[in-house]
Amino acid sequence: MTGTSLSLLFNNLALLIVVTPFKTYRVIFLLLVLFAISACGLLGTRHPEMHGRILHEVHDKPLAHTEVVALWKGTEQQDKTEKRICYHVESATADDKGFVSIPEWREPNTYKSLKNKTIEVYAFRKYYRTSELTNQVLTDKNFNYYLAKPRHIENKNKAREARLRYLQLLLGKTTCDLKGESRKNLQPLFIAIIKEASGLAVTKKDKAVVKKLKGWLQFISVEEK
Repeated sequence: MTGTSLSLLFNNLALLIVVTPFKTYRVIFLLLVLFAISACGLLGTRHPEMHGRILHEVHDKPLAHTEVVALWKGTEQQDKTEKRICYHVESATADDKGFVSIPEWREPNTYKSLKNKTIEVYAFRKYYRTSELTNQVLTDKNFNYYLAKPRHIENKNKAREARLRYLQLLLGKTTCDLKGESRKNLQPLFIAIIKEASGLAVTKKDKAVVKKLKGWLQFISVEEK
């Protein structure tokens, strides 16, 4: 039931209350309260819009145009085992001043049985990594996400390999076997990661990593039947 439908129903009930005797009014009032409680449950849990800023870890300089995704995760009971799953994704791009807004989402009761629910945020910017200052599990609707330059490695080949491993790990952490909007919401992040990885690939091993990353992008880009 939509918010508009509920509003119309409440207005009609209020009109009925006005023209109804006092005793009947109390009965209708109780029914109205019970219905409102039930309706709120049917509508699911509302997650308000979240606001963040992407910053450099050293001097707090805003990092514009950074790709950001928020992943809703929970623990699902499967027979006698438990499995951690990702059940929703929202995405956004930081503006010129590094500000980013994760859209509001209403969680349907389909996921009511999941335990240990969290919202995890991941950001990607070319030639940067997530800083240790960042708490990727959101506990507030306002957050700062710190990025840092990759750690210095003298050997260029080892530095390239380390960066490719980081990109592969980041894409792996943000992969969700989902459908619909959640799948589409991952595409900007994946495309940005693969673009950097493709520019780094030199050896046969490097190119195999890029091919694997492109396979994941292809998986989330395929049209659903």
